[in-house]
Amino acid sequence: MVYKQFRRLALCLTVLLHGLLVFSAQAALLQPDGATPSYALDTYTSYYHDASRALTLDEIRKDTSVFTPVKQPRDLNFGYTTSATWLRTELANTTPDTQQWMVVFAFPFLDHVTLHRVGKTASQSFESGSAMPVEARTLGRRQAAFPLTLAAQEQVTLYSRVETAGSKMLSYDLMSPEAFYARNDLATFWLATYFGVLIALGVYHLMLFIGLKEQVFLHYALFLFSFTLAILAFNGIGTLIFWNGIAHEAARLVAIGFVLASAMATRFAQSFLNTCVYCPRWHRLLARWRSVCWVVLVATLLLPIQPALRLMDATGFTTSLLLLLCATYGSLRRFPGARVFMLGWTMLLAGACVFALRNQGILPANFITLHGIQIGSALEMLLFALALASRFYRLKQQNEKAQADAMNTLKSQEAVLERQVAVRTAALERMAHHDMLTGVLNRNGLEKNARAALKHARKTRQPLALFMLDLDRFKPINDKHGHAAGDFVLKQIASRLQHLTRHGDHCARFGGDEFIMLLENMGEAPAALNEMRARISHAVRQPVKLPNGQQVSVGVSIGSSVYRVSNHDTASLEDLLKEADGSMYAAKPRSFNGQPDHV
Repeated sequence: MVYKQFRRLALCLTVLLHGLLVFSAQAALLQPDGATPSYALDTYTSYYHDASRALTLDEIRKDTSVFTPVKQPRDLNFGYTTSATWLRTELANTTPDTQQWMVVFAFPFLDHVTLHRVGKTASQSFESGSAMPVEARTLGRRQAAFPLTLAAQEQVTLYSRVETAGSKMLSYDLMSPEAFYARNDLATFWLATYFGVLIALGVYHLMLFIGLKEQVFLHYALFLFSFTLAILAFNGIGTLIFWNGIAHEAARLVAIGFVLASAMATRFAQSFLNTCVYCPRWHRLLARWRSVCWVVLVATLLLPIQPALRLMDATGFTTSLLLLLCATYGSLRRFPGARVFMLGWTMLLAGACVFALRNQGILPANFITLHGIQIGSALEMLLFALALASRFYRLKQQNEKAQADAMNTLKSQEAVLERQVAVRTAALERMAHHDMLTGVLNRNGLEKNARAALKHARKTRQPLALFMLDLDRFKPINDKHGHAAGDFVLKQIASRLQHLTRHGDHCARFGGDEFIMLLENMGEAPAALNEMRARISHAVRQPVKLPNGQQVSVGVSIGSSVYRVSNHDTASLEDLLKEADGSMYAAKPRSFNGQPDHV
């Protein structure tokens, strides 16, 4: 009898202990409120690795005890795995209001992410990932991001299934839509600036190579282009802009870009440090390693994606180590440019280390740690660009000492070329924004100046007036006196209109015999508009004396529109043109009948 009671007590204790273990294994429940714009979900999450990659949501929900709670953010950095990883997070809206949130994965290089929202009454599923075309994603963003609605007093469970051939860094956040879009816009701006700098530097040095025939500029440009390809694919920007049709190959593009960058980095180091002269042994070693890089590049095209990425990591690490050792050796031996090269390469490696430490959870997530590679590489590229410019200047000084007369001649030729380029650039700029016949703005010039004028109007809160002019009785002049006479009349009319403008006003030829006048600070009174309309009409209707001595005159139909700043205006040049066009055509019948040409 005592034995049976003891067994029952032991069984109860075992069940209780198991329950306590299961309860302790569950991640904490997050209760977001509307006052906090962002929550890190890492420590509210538990994870499970599905080695079979075949479990469904219903199967994974049957036994939640298999999930392991996340104790610190670094627990969600799983490196390279072949299994599918499930994340489980519980949320509860304890407020009386419906809440709108965004679930955002910080790492953009995740092939497929499926988010299941499981509630008491309904479930939803969303999909995204870097290997999916943009139009197939729940939100067309470079990161996996999903909308989430929490009804009042509702508790839901999020199950996220992640599969990726690359390294698995699964840190993710719960953000308000406003905070998400603000952060996304800021990140997009800086990434666009970053890529713009890289591409501009690459094109600039490629042009320097074409002009100067110095191999170091070509090697640097190729290094920049290959590195840019890799970072574009790695950050997801490339899929959004360039290769959406082959999004499933984005991971392979990362491997190709970084391996190609490794090969070109060794070639650039040889040229920049002039290793063939100062250290032939290092020159031969880098050449042999570059041959290995070419073999690895072929392998990345043939191997499955995950082995290709692992091979890319090993190649990149070895290349970085070799180049840093080479630069250190050159710095100790006082090779020209070796210290600058070592400093630049150290900046890139420091940025990569900051990014890696953030992914490990050692450093906090902020703009610098999230974009460590971009910041480090941007500083490195700019430093190398300055070093190349300095090196070019030193070479030029040496040539000046050796060949003073020849260099003076070259300088004069360069000055002439620079002036010609400046003149040609100014001419091209004018051609792009001005009408070749009349000299006033063309459509491009009008759009450019209209944007600035609208911005100024919003800032000063002063009205902006637009007048659209259509010349009447102009076609008979072409028919009777020829197109040369018609062109002469257009130039005279344009000149008169230009004389009516003030500083800050703009006049443009909008079509064959149509003109636009954009006038700032016109005031609110209709009398000011009518007075200006009358001045325009009077100036246009004045007779024009043709080169053959004959006099002709034209009429004009004038339409106008006024942009007045409001608190929620979205007016654009197109809106002003549309309003003025309707006004002009309403005035045209009266102008044909000899009535005043205004509305």
